[in-house]
Amino acid sequence: MPRPSNYRKSYGVDKKDYVVVSPEAQKMKEEEKNKMKKLNNRLVNYVDKVHDLEMANRLLAAENERLKKQKKEPENDVSEIYEDELKRLREKVEVLQGQNTKLEIETDNLQYDMEETVAKLETEKELNKDLESEITGLRKDVDDATIERSNLETKIENLQEAIQLERKVHEAEMENLRAQVTPAQAPVLNAEQPSMLPDLNDAIVQVRKQYEAFNAKNLEDLDTYYKEKIESLSRQLKSAQEEVRELRVDNAEKRKRIHQLELELDSLRGKNDSLERAMDQMNDRMTKDAAAQQEMIKEMQKELDVTKEDLGKYLIDYQKLNTANMSLNQEIIIYQKVLSGEEARISEIDTSITTKKTRSRSSSRSSSSSSSRSSSEKRTKDEIIEEMLEEKAESAAPKKESSTGVISVSWKVKGGTVRPAKPFEPSKDAEDLRKAMKGLGTDEDAIIAILSKRTKVQRAVIAKVFEEKYKENLLEELEGELNGNMKATVQHLMWKKTELDAHAIRKAIKGFGTDESVLIEIICTQSSKDLREIKTDYKRLFERDMDTDIEKETSGAFKKFLVAILKCNRPPDSGTVVSNLAEDDAKALFSIGVKNWGPSNATFLEIFSQRSFQHLWYLFKQCWTKLTKDDLVTTIEDECKGDLMKGLRTLVRFSTCVPPVYYAGQLYDAMTGKGTEDKQLIYIITTRSEIDLIDIKEEYLRIFKIDLKTHVDKEVSGNYQKLLLGIIN
Repeated sequence: MPRPSNYRKSYGVDKKDYVVVSPEAQKMKEEEKNKMKKLNNRLVNYVDKVHDLEMANRLLAAENERLKKQKKEPENDVSEIYEDELKRLREKVEVLQGQNTKLEIETDNLQYDMEETVAKLETEKELNKDLESEITGLRKDVDDATIERSNLETKIENLQEAIQLERKVHEAEMENLRAQVTPAQAPVLNAEQPSMLPDLNDAIVQVRKQYEAFNAKNLEDLDTYYKEKIESLSRQLKSAQEEVRELRVDNAEKRKRIHQLELELDSLRGKNDSLERAMDQMNDRMTKDAAAQQEMIKEMQKELDVTKEDLGKYLIDYQKLNTANMSLNQEIIIYQKVLSGEEARISEIDTSITTKKTRSRSSSRSSSSSSSRSSSEKRTKDEIIEEMLEEKAESAAPKKESSTGVISVSWKVKGGTVRPAKPFEPSKDAEDLRKAMKGLGTDEDAIIAILSKRTKVQRAVIAKVFEEKYKENLLEELEGELNGNMKATVQHLMWKKTELDAHAIRKAIKGFGTDESVLIEIICTQSSKDLREIKTDYKRLFERDMDTDIEKETSGAFKKFLVAILKCNRPPDSGTVVSNLAEDDAKALFSIGVKNWGPSNATFLEIFSQRSFQHLWYLFKQCWTKLTKDDLVTTIEDECKGDLMKGLRTLVRFSTCVPPVYYAGQLYDAMTGKGTEDKQLIYIITTRSEIDLIDIKEEYLRIFKIDLKTHVDKEVSGNYQKLLLGIIN
């Protein structure tokens, strides 16, 4: 089963927020029409004022020309000065980017050389280890051979001693046998002497003969036995001598081999030492080059920051001038339309207007209190007249622009609640944060006061100064001191938005199952520029390709739909839409049929993945309603199925909603229902705090009749509440 989403699945305002025309509203419209008729009678007075202003403007222009002729100075064209300065700054930025690219290439080359040298060093070290292991084995063999030689020499000595001992025993036995064989001198008896004993001479002679024969045989056997034993010992001695000789030869060869290996090892050690010295020199040189390049990059970064600040000032001035120019052009158009349409009416009621002017002047002189009331009433009505004229201009503008096919769909925003702190003192902020986190307890109020009133760029500068000053990572220190939702809010404030989205996508596709709703909410609501940055951060953080991971985790038509959007071919919003192209796209989609919408159709895929959000807004809000009265979101939910239906619904809702209205609805959904969805609340408030949170607050109050600050105050508590309210205020 899919895991619960990290974001809300609904986009924009629910159906309950759509306006339905009631009888009361119709009656109110009728009353407004009557008021408009009455106000038209007062329009002539306004036209007279316009004529007076035009005359005053002409007088001022003539006076300006007269002063210019007196001063004889050429007129300064602010737009040309701005364009020239902007062009110069862009060229400077391009030069700095080129230098930065060259430095990066040189750094990569040096890094590659160092890696190649390190790889060679590792190879030599491995070869050195193999040689040392081989030498160790040869030394062991030599030791074994030496031990074997000693054993054989000991055996030879033992055998020689045994031979000598056997010889001595043999000689002793031979002496003993010779002593036994020596004949004994028997007593001589006279023949005449009678003997009482029997004559044993013959028997003795026979015994002696037998004994001599036996003794000779024994001597012969002993001689044969010892000869055989001596021969066997001689053979063993010869074989032992041959083995010793072979071992000596083998030992000599191994000693030669050891000597050669020792010489090779010495040469390798010398080569290793030279490589290490060269690597140390290269590291020193690279360190110096990197330090110099870092210093150069810092200087360039400072120059770039100054250039950005100057460019921002010029852009603000240009926007003010452009806004003033647009408002003047709009007023001129309105004045021209009013003058062309009301000339006859002005001529008819000129007399009555003069009478009304005289009466209004006399009544203004009569009483101060009545004049104050009339002035306030007059201001209110003038404001109503201006609103009426703006409505007329808006209703007339598309007709004029439709001939050229270009429609303006841009909207103005007041901006975010978090603005750059002036004066900005990053060193002091870093010191205050350090004091807030060290010692007994944590001063959360000090942390909130700093982080909620600094932009993301300023927070990055504070983190850099903090790390340089205290050798510690600011975000890690804050994470160690905080917990819960406040910790998550601080992480959102310190991280880039694209990093947050990269983490969310990785969490959605990692592990068992895939959270398709998170993929839809992020991929279908981001511009091509944001998607490219998300993919870059995803590659940097996780060393993986985001497109490949999403293709592996999704399937079917939904995968093709996401892959087409991830190609980042959607053009940026320019503030204008070509109406003819939007009408053609609407007709093409209508002819295909909602139930047949899918990536297999090239026209569908091109429109949904290669058109700007403002183009889709005009397509769905203006052109589609001319072709059918059915609600498009409802039709998609009925005709389409699965994750593709959710993706289409999300893309349509996001493109047909003005961003402040869309995010106001998202915040309301996060704080209503069962519990508060803190992740979505934190994500929207932190990411929109520098873009359009002021407009979101106004839309929130207009749509839901409750102040955003009050609603957040009711739903959350503690330091987490203080931090969110600090950002909202």
